[in-house]
Amino acid sequence: MRCTVNLFTVMLSIVLCGLWSCTPTSYAEVDRPSGGNSAENQSIINYIDQRLESEYYWLDEVIEKRNSFNRYNSWDRYLQASLTKLETNLDDGYLNSRGERVLYSYIQPLSDSTRGQTTGFGILLHYTIVIVDSTNNLYGFIIEHIYEQSPAAAMGLQRGDIITRVDGKYIDANNYAALFESIQNNTAASLRLELRRQTDDHSFAATLDKGSYTESPILFSQVYDVDNRKIGYLVYQSFESEYDDELMATLESLAASGAEDVILDLRCNSGGSVTTAVKLCSALVPALHEGKTLVTIKRNPKNTVSQTESTFSFTDTGTIFNLERLTVICSDNSASASELVIMGLRGIDFPVTLIGKTTQGKNCGMDVTRRWIGDLHLEYAPITFMCLNAKGFGDWGEGIEPDIDLTTDNQMGVSDKYYPIPRCAWGDDSYDIALVSALAHITGKSVKHSDTRALPAGSDIIIGTELTHPIEGIRLYRDEEAR
Repeated sequence: MRCTVNLFTVMLSIVLCGLWSCTPTSYAEVDRPSGGNSAENQSIINYIDQRLESEYYWLDEVIEKRNSFNRYNSWDRYLQASLTKLETNLDDGYLNSRGERVLYSYIQPLSDSTRGQTTGFGILLHYTIVIVDSTNNLYGFIIEHIYEQSPAAAMGLQRGDIITRVDGKYIDANNYAALFESIQNNTAASLRLELRRQTDDHSFAATLDKGSYTESPILFSQVYDVDNRKIGYLVYQSFESEYDDELMATLESLAASGAEDVILDLRCNSGGSVTTAVKLCSALVPALHEGKTLVTIKRNPKNTVSQTESTFSFTDTGTIFNLERLTVICSDNSASASELVIMGLRGIDFPVTLIGKTTQGKNCGMDVTRRWIGDLHLEYAPITFMCLNAKGFGDWGEGIEPDIDLTTDNQMGVSDKYYPIPRCAWGDDSYDIALVSALAHITGKSVKHSDTRALPAGSDIIIGTELTHPIEGIRLYRDEEAR
C-alpha cells in the first residue's frame, strides 16, 4: 500500500535499541515539563529539528522560534505541535471538514510492505461517510475502489456500493471508526457485509475471507468509440515511481487502440513523485515540447542541503501520444502532483480542460528521507519547496477551479452536489457523471437527464461525516545511510 497516515491506529510507544549517532542538541532555554523525556525520543526529535532548521521552507521562523518548541513531547506528536506554533507556514496544510488544521509535513514509521502482492479484502473506502437511515442515525461506507482479483472482486462488489452493515452490526456514531478500520486496513479476520448498490437500489450480502491480490495505482483504463472518435480513459490513483513501467505500458495500450483524445481521471489522486508526473506529461504531448520546463521547484535560499532551485523538463515527448489537448477529471481530492500536471501543462500553453470540482490546492512539496533510528524505520517529509510552472506561476494554493463544475448547474446539463462521492463502477459511461460529461465535452455535446442515467437511483445520499483523508504531496526522494 502507499505510505499514508493510518486514520484510526493509535501509535504504540516504541523502545529504540540504538541512538542516532549525532550528539543531541542542548536547548537550555526550554521549560522542562515534569517527567522529562527519554533519550530515545530525543534522538528522533533531533532528526526532526535538524531538517526543519536546514531545509523546511519556512526555516527562518523555525530558527526564530525553535526555543519555544516543547522537546519533551513524544516524537510522534512533536512535529505537529511545533509547526502549528508558526505563522508564516499556512501553506503547510489545510483545514478539514471539522475546521482542524491538517499538516502536509509528516514523520511516520515506514511499513516494509509496498504496493504489489497484498493480503486482505481488496476494498478501498471513500472518506465520506453517509447517512442511510436518518431516523435512527445509521451510517454507510461507500466503496471507492475494488482491486482486481481480490476477495471483494470475486464476490461481485463494485465501486459505488454502500456498506450498511458489518458482521451483523449497523454502522453508527459509536462504532464507525472501528468498523471503517476493519475494512480499510484489513484488520478483521473475515467480513460479513450487507450492501446497497446505487445504480439499481437493490440490497445484497457478501461474506469475505482474506486473500492475496495485486494493488496498483492504475485503477482502470478503456477506449471509448463515440461518434467514430476513439477516446482513451485512464483512472490514476497515485504518482508512484515504482509503477512507471506499468503506467507507460497502459498509455501505450491506449495509443495502440487508436485513442485520439485522452481523459485523465485524477479525482482520487492526492499526489506522489514529481519524476513520475514529468514522465506522464511527456508521454502525452507532441515532440515540439521536448526540453521545455514542466515545473521549477524553489527552496528557501538558506537551505543548506539541496539546491535552492531545480528544473524538471519534458523528455521523450511524442513517443506515445501526440495529443492536441487533455481532459482531466478532478475533485477536491486531486492534489499536489495532480495539480502540478494541470498547471505544468498550462505553463507551456497546452490546452487542459478540467471537469469536476475545485482541486485541493497544494502548490508545495517535500524532499523525503528515510532513516533507521534504533529498530524504527522512519519516513520524514517536511515541506521543503514551492512549485512554479514555465510561466513562473505557482499561486494555486486555494485550488484550481474546474472549467465545468459538476457540483452546480453547468453547461453540460447534469450536476451532483455531492460529487465526487462514488456512484457506480469505473468506466460506466451511463452513470458516472464525470465520465459522461468528459465524453460529451470532447465530442461537443451537452448531457440531459432524459438521455442519460448520470444521476443514479441512490442520489438521495445524505452526508453523515467526513474523515480526514491523507494528501500525499509532491515528493522527491533522497537516499540516506543504510541501517
